[in-house]
Amino acid sequence: MKLKRILIATLMAISTVSMFSINTASAAGLYKISCKNNAYGMQHGFHYTSVAYVYNAKAVQNSNSPNGAAEYLITEFDQAYVGNDCIYAGSGDTNGTAVVASDVARIAINAIVGAVSNRIDMAYAAQNSGASATGLSFSTQSDGFAMSANKIIGGLSFWADYGNSSFDNTQTYTNVRLDSMNFDGSAGSYSIGADKAFGKVLVGVVMSNLDTDITTTFNDGTYKQDIDTYGVYLAYKTNNLQIDLGTGEGDSDITTTRRDLGNDSVIKGKTTADIEYSHAKIAANFSRGRFTIVPSASYRTMEMDIAGFTDDRADETLTITGDQELFTAGNDTTGVTDDTIARRTVTTETVSIGMKLSANLGKVMPYVGFSYDTEDTTKAAYKGEAGADGTLNETLATDYSESMTIGGGLNFVLGSHITGGIRAGQITGRDDWKESYMAGSISIGF
Repeated sequence: MKLKRILIATLMAISTVSMFSINTASAAGLYKISCKNNAYGMQHGFHYTSVAYVYNAKAVQNSNSPNGAAEYLITEFDQAYVGNDCIYAGSGDTNGTAVVASDVARIAINAIVGAVSNRIDMAYAAQNSGASATGLSFSTQSDGFAMSANKIIGGLSFWADYGNSSFDNTQTYTNVRLDSMNFDGSAGSYSIGADKAFGKVLVGVVMSNLDTDITTTFNDGTYKQDIDTYGVYLAYKTNNLQIDLGTGEGDSDITTTRRDLGNDSVIKGKTTADIEYSHAKIAANFSRGRFTIVPSASYRTMEMDIAGFTDDRADETLTITGDQELFTAGNDTTGVTDDTIARRTVTTETVSIGMKLSANLGKVMPYVGFSYDTEDTTKAAYKGEAGADGTLNETLATDYSESMTIGGGLNFVLGSHITGGIRAGQITGRDDWKESYMAGSISIGF
């Protein structure tokens, strides 16, 4: 008798777990039709999700139907084809631009400013050592760090910088029914520039590209963005003080995918974005023998204006089968409504207080640095849920506010015309965030 009770209890537990598991990321609605099916979808709104009405054009008018619609009343939620995933998903039913774009803007401005700032440091270091072309950061001696023959084409110098970063939003993710910002990806960037020194003033132009590839776990999709920008920069340096300024603009192509939580099909989106950015930095320079300390304060910002677009849901390709009271003859193949994604502007602003320490060892110059960063980055915006799952603990979008950057690098000289460097670091202390980066630069003087 005791064994029988144990077996019954075990079977009940297994059944409960099995019923709950249909709400996981891999589950689709009972009838496998889109969450935005024209005839039966969630667009019927509050009444549908609260009492489980399902529209049926051939059904007899139900006296309790809202708005006088011809509907069939489902008395139990276990017959609702759309499932809890469609009803309760907020971030899971949200296009990636609303969640990821602001972080991409932050990564892009950091890449551009990192390249330009490193270039300016290298140029002034060479100039301080008695040359007028490009050189290495923090050089304090006239010992071959500068480039030669720069007057051949008017004293112009050309440079290039390449970088790569990997990043993760680490918010807890269980399934698409529960809100989360969880995503991970990488970005590759390059900058190409030219500049010329006029005494203590350096004037230059820069072209930059950032290409991102992100897996958006929160909606079982992807986010790809290709950014091109064009800018100018200006710097002025005295013996102990340096001021950098820069501004630019550009454009971007964005492609996204996510999963229709009703029929598991891929939802595709494509749009463009206009971009503006600016940055400024002030730094002091204190040298003692072979060592140099450079404290600095900087500001950088980027605005990304994303055009409105349509998220294309796949049309239903199969005849719907199931409860014939719901899907009657002649009403079993229906269209799907695409999602309209509104225009959205995201911004990121960061103020940094930092310091670098470098050592002049001849042909190589190692350095380490850190900065404390405060930021104001547009918060992610989940789509509103169609149903109220107040009993579940939803995860709010991360509101980034501060972080610390720790890194270092090595500058070096190759012959009399080429100098370069490598740098790497990581971002710590940013809520729900992991990020590391690596970059390298090369300058050619004529």
